[in-house]
Amino acid sequence: MDPLDGPKEACKTYLEQTKLLVTLASAFVVAPAATIPLFVGKDRLQATTAMLSCFLGAEMFFVFSVLSGYLVLGTIAGSQQANQFDVYRPATMFLSRAQIFCYLAGLGLFVAFLRLVMQAKPG
Repeated sequence: MDPLDGPKEACKTYLEQTKLLVTLASAFVVAPAATIPLFVGKDRLQATTAMLSCFLGAEMFFVFSVLSGYLVLGTIAGSQQANQFDVYRPATMFLSRAQIFCYLAGLGLFVAFLRLVMQAKPG
């Protein structure tokens, strides 16, 4: 058994988890298209500052989550290039935490946006 088998498998798992989170965050980046009917048409909602702030903040955090995920993938590729397979590199750990934080912050703001939408009256 090769002594690098464990670190190689850890890298594969880490890569898969990072790609999954990038995919989840990317799905929310396309949310603006789904919100168009809320603000256009006869039954449209009156957009408030709070609504728009939550929505734009959520989108910003989701974009940053996707970008952080791509940078995480880059740090892992650099580790593999050096034949180290190290998922505990400081850059990888910092960017992974940033990716998760941005995703959760975006999700929280998106939920706040949905709550505001559900409380809004058509106008």
